[in-house]
Amino acid sequence: MATALNLQRNSEVYMSTIDLAGGAASTAMTPRNTWRVEVLAGYAASQSSATQDITSLESGVTPDRSTQRFNTAINPVEWSFQTYLRPTGVINTSGTTGVDNLTGNSQPLADWFLWQSLLSNAAWAAGTDASSVTRSAWQNEGKFSLGERTTAANTAPHKSNYATANEYHLYMKMDNVVYQVKNASVNEASIDAAIDGIATTSWSGFGRNFVELTDTARNNFITVVGGIDNSGLTVVGKPSVDANVQQGAYHAWGRYNVSGTTTTAAFIKNRLSAVELKHTPVGSAEDVYTLAVTGLGFTYSNALTFLTPEELASLNTPIGQFTGAKTITGNFTAYLRAGEDDTGQFLRNIVNDARTQHAQYASANLKIGGSTAPFVAINMPAVQFNFPTHAVEDIIGISVEFLAQEPNATKGTGSELTMIVSGVS
Repeated sequence: MATALNLQRNSEVYMSTIDLAGGAASTAMTPRNTWRVEVLAGYAASQSSATQDITSLESGVTPDRSTQRFNTAINPVEWSFQTYLRPTGVINTSGTTGVDNLTGNSQPLADWFLWQSLLSNAAWAAGTDASSVTRSAWQNEGKFSLGERTTAANTAPHKSNYATANEYHLYMKMDNVVYQVKNASVNEASIDAAIDGIATTSWSGFGRNFVELTDTARNNFITVVGGIDNSGLTVVGKPSVDANVQQGAYHAWGRYNVSGTTTTAAFIKNRLSAVELKHTPVGSAEDVYTLAVTGLGFTYSNALTFLTPEELASLNTPIGQFTGAKTITGNFTAYLRAGEDDTGQFLRNIVNDARTQHAQYASANLKIGGSTAPFVAINMPAVQFNFPTHAVEDIIGISVEFLAQEPNATKGTGSELTMIVSGVS
C-alpha cells in the first residue's frame, strides 16, 4: 500500500536560533527564540551540487569516447517564501500601550525578526531554555532607523554595514516530512503593494545545509510544533502569544499580547497606498509631490555570496558567507497628470535635471497602506531617480525607478532609510 502524499497546503515554516539537527533538545526552543512564519503558496528550498564532466576522445577504430561526471561541491541552500506584511501593534518599548509586557521589545510586524535578520547585525534572540532572551533592534513607536546606533531602553545596538549576516535555522514542515535549513541567512526582501491586493513581502536567502530531520531530531521538532510523531501518534503543538520562556514551545504568527490583551496582526490594503516625493531643481525651491499610485514596490538586498573550497578528490561544502554591496531600490507607477505638484511636473523636473547625481536633493517616502493605521512607511532621505518612462495604455501613465543612498551628513553610518510601522488600527 502506498504511503500518504504530502500536501503543500499543510506546510508550516519556522525560524529559530536552535539547531535540532545539531543535537539540541526540544526544551531549548521557547517563544523568544522560535517563531512561526505563515507563508503563502509557492515557498521553496533546495540544494544543488556543482559538477565536473571529464570526457575522453582519441583516435583509432575503437576509441575511448567516455564521459565521467563528478560532484565537486555542494552549493549553498537557496530558500524563498512570501508572507503578508502585517502590523502587530507591539510598537513601543515603554509605557502602558502598544508594548510587550514580558520583554518590552518593539515587534511591530509579524515578521519583525526576518526584517531584523535582513537589516541588522543584531541577532534577534539569544540563549536556550529558560535563559533565552529576545533582542529586538526595533525602536520605540515601531521605528527602524537603518543608521548605526547604540543600545537604548529595550532596544539592541545595531548597524547595517556588516561583513557577515547572522545565521539562524529555518524549519520547513512539508506536511509529514520535516527539513532544516542549517545556518540560514536572509539575503533579500521585496515588498509588493499592487493596488488590487494585500501587501506582501517576498523573502529569499541562503543556508549551508538542507537536511531532513529523522529519529530523535524529528520527534523533538514535532513535540514543539505538533503533528504526527515517529510512532504515528498525533502531538498537539505548543504555540504562545507571549514572548515568554516556556520551554518546548514557539511564538505563534500574527497573535500577540499587546499591553495585556491578545490581538491579531492586521492586513494592509494596498489600495490606500501613496508616495511622497521631494526634489529640489537647480536654483529653485523644493517641490513636494504626494501622488496616488497604480503600483508600488520596494527591494532591499544584501548581495550575499558564499565561499566554497575547491579541493581535489573531495566533495567540498560552503564554509561561510559575506555581504556584498547593499542595494535599496524602489519603483512605482502612476497616472500622468498635468497639474502643479503632480506626475507631469515631476517627470519634467527629473528629465530637465542636468546634474549627474541629484540624490542629495531628492527623497522618497513610500506609504504602504496610506497614512492611517495599519500602514508601513519607508522613508529614504536621499534617492536617485531614473528618468521616468511613459506607459501608453487606455489611461497614460508613468513608471519611476529609484535607488536609495546615504545622505552626505551621515555618510558611512548606513542611514539609507527609516521604516515606521503603525499600530493595528
